[in-house]
Amino acid sequence: MIGETGMEVQTDVLAMSRSRDNSDHVRHVFEDTSRYLKNRQVDIRFRIDTVATYASDLKRQRVLDIGCGDGSISLQLLRPGCRFTLMDISSSMVTRAKANVPEDFAHAVEVRNENFTSASFGSESFDLVVAVGVMAHVDSPDEFLQKIKGLLQPGGSLILEFTDAYHFVGRTGRFWSRLKELAAPAKYPTNKLSFAQVAKLFERHGLKLVSGFRYSRVPVPGFNILVSHAREYRLMKLLFGDCARNRNARLGNEYICLLTVE
Repeated sequence: MIGETGMEVQTDVLAMSRSRDNSDHVRHVFEDTSRYLKNRQVDIRFRIDTVATYASDLKRQRVLDIGCGDGSISLQLLRPGCRFTLMDISSSMVTRAKANVPEDFAHAVEVRNENFTSASFGSESFDLVVAVGVMAHVDSPDEFLQKIKGLLQPGGSLILEFTDAYHFVGRTGRFWSRLKELAAPAKYPTNKLSFAQVAKLFERHGLKLVSGFRYSRVPVPGFNILVSHAREYRLMKLLFGDCARNRNARLGNEYICLLTVE
């Protein structure tokens, strides 16, 4: 499954990514922090739980969080002796992340309002890189992973999230999105990724998949109006479990992966 199909999709995405620069549009969308954080409550809770579990046994003296949002996903990992770099393209998200840094760790956390793809890190390297909610919005998934690989120390780890848009749940969601866009066009085209394509990119950049957790949201318009985010999270938790015991994974199109440098 990850052979020819994955390569064909990869080639298409790479050709597309070289022809566009959506950074200004991405920045504009994520400046509306309240709306994003409200709509993504279920995803954020799954990400917080999964990152905490994956990172619990990892070396994390130097941590980079790309697309940090309000910081809630990575700041929970703070421990004495650690140094964290949080980065987000949105100035509003960076403001929230700075406000959420515990006072006792303020000296150990740097929060940068920059685009990761153009940011300079000098000779810095990291034990752990966290990148959730980012792959759909970068200009080139290939170059994005290449840069992350170059920043990881030997034996370092990456926690990466992406959506399989070609899974049947993803296709359903895309159908409803296209109908919605007839009335309100999208600000920019997001990357439509498949697991096969992303797996090919892992192989290309020497990133070994150690573990993966899969879940999905209910792809029915208005479901989150009828059911609270808290109840939806509980329902999805019952259906999919967690990264320690992932149930019904085949039904999930949201992937949160733990990878290591080969």
